[in-house]
Amino acid sequence: MAAHNSTRKATPLRVAVVGAGIIGLSIALELRTRGVEVAVYDRGLELGAGVTIRAAGMLGAAFEWAAEDEQRSLAALARHSGMLWPDLAARVERLGGGSVEFSREGALVVARTAAETEWLESLAAACQARGLPVSRLTAAQLTRLEPGFTGQARGGLLLPDDQQVDPALVLQRFGAALSRSGVALKFGRHVERIVGGQQFLMPDGERFDRVVLATGAHTVPGFVGPRGAPLQSGLPEPIPVKGQMLALATVSGGPRHVIHTRDVYIAPKSRWTLIGATVERGRADAAVDRDAIARLRAKAAELVGVLADAPEVSAWAGVRPTTPDDAPLIGETAIPGVVAALGHYRNGVLLAPATAEIIADQIIDGKVSPMAVAFDPRRFDNGGEVPHSPSGAGLDS
Repeated sequence: MAAHNSTRKATPLRVAVVGAGIIGLSIALELRTRGVEVAVYDRGLELGAGVTIRAAGMLGAAFEWAAEDEQRSLAALARHSGMLWPDLAARVERLGGGSVEFSREGALVVARTAAETEWLESLAAACQARGLPVSRLTAAQLTRLEPGFTGQARGGLLLPDDQQVDPALVLQRFGAALSRSGVALKFGRHVERIVGGQQFLMPDGERFDRVVLATGAHTVPGFVGPRGAPLQSGLPEPIPVKGQMLALATVSGGPRHVIHTRDVYIAPKSRWTLIGATVERGRADAAVDRDAIARLRAKAAELVGVLADAPEVSAWAGVRPTTPDDAPLIGETAIPGVVAALGHYRNGVLLAPATAEIIADQIIDGKVSPMAVAFDPRRFDNGGEVPHSPSGAGLDS
């Protein structure tokens, strides 16, 4: 991609971002901060109505990726992005005029069986090998940190660098921050086709120098040349992975930390406690399965007993977008000037600031960082090898 040189161009670079989830919004803010004119298009009527509003907001770089030997590039991206989050949270809070409930309490990982204790030890060893802070905890130490724990907890880990936010608050603050920064937010705009050429013509008649695709689980727009011939982006279709989640009312004796086990997580916020999540690959429906929700609650209550009777506030299902290798698509597509920020699967919230940094560097300076090479969107189009493999069950950010 050719670098933008502001000394040669009388007007600022103009970029259209298609998709108003956490990825698209982070890119829009980063570009605007660097002086780019930005418009965000989304088919929904509000920010983050797809995946982001249904996420848990966990920023778990240590838990998610410490033991993923076959996804080292993704682990490095996750760790880098986690380090960027404090600055992003502060910027969005300052510009957006309110809190996003950015928490640095850390996360607990808990073992309930002998087999899980072995898994816990392997996770601790992986954290140490990668220089990630970790503390081993006895059952008694866990109970001191979380008095509501039942006797099911045999031992655990404290991951002090894992963080969390409230996605709903993040979206609210982003909306205000972007509006005040001069970013045009265009809701209810289903962008099905974009005409390419020296500039990109959007369906509403606006023209842009670059287009960023951040459409989440939705199919990306089609592109045609000035004479109507199709342009091929080389992007794979998004693979849907359904996830169901439960929100319980905050109760006395409830958890204070994010808590992970091998098959459930608990993420306490000020307004409720989230429990998740199922992993249903290939499913794109939003139906809530009450049996699945009951199983999530039961698993959480095995650890924190008061959650068994906590009033249910809501339950929902969302669709996470992934790729054939479960790694995101970040960078220029086969169409020059069209940039992808897609397929972030369970970790869109966590990976948002690093993705924004990579995309802004490419669009403005033509810079492709070594960290971004593994996520080249053209890797499926050219049959190239990638250092990733599909992962199994996991947790949402």
